Amino acid sequence: MTLTIPDKIDARQVVGYGDPDDLMNQFDLAILAMPPRECPLIHRFTPGLYIREIFMPKDTTLTSLLHLTTHPFFVMKGDVSVWYHGVPPQRYKAPYTGITEAGTRRLLYTHEDTVWITTHVTSLTDPDEIIDSITSRDFNPHVDPNEPRVNMWRHNRNQLKDK
Repeated sequence: MTLTIPDKIDARQVVGYGDPDDLMNQFDLAILAMPPRECPLIHRFTPGLYIREIFMPKDTTLTSLLHLTTHPFFVMKGDVSVWYHGVPPQRYKAPYTGITEAGTRRLLYTHEDTVWITTHVTSLTDPDEIIDSITSRDFNPHVDPNEPRVNMWRHNRNQLKDK
């Protein structure tokens, strides 16, 4: 058997895309009104694979970008509650392994300091290019995709890049 890597999905087909009344889009506005939280990133690479590690401090509330690809995730440390469209809120305690389906966008709350890792099949080696190719940032009409807080991962990428 051979697995094939599917093309990324069209973000415009995802529930809530561009809907100003969508609950996840409303959460973005509430979170942007809160004091910012630093969530440092570490970027690692092997041939054909990008590994992204994020540290989220205790009592952090955040939304993820809209994922355009299916990929695994790993909660390596911590305790985090997660909600996304069509799925009741779930609580993941480390160690935990799951699959992010294409079209997923999450609301997260960390009960403890949490380390979350994702892996992505790609030949790219620049984190900015990779994130632009596997996520969408233009889903919320209330938020400018270039808003600095929406792009915190770009701020962190250079000083924490680990090859």
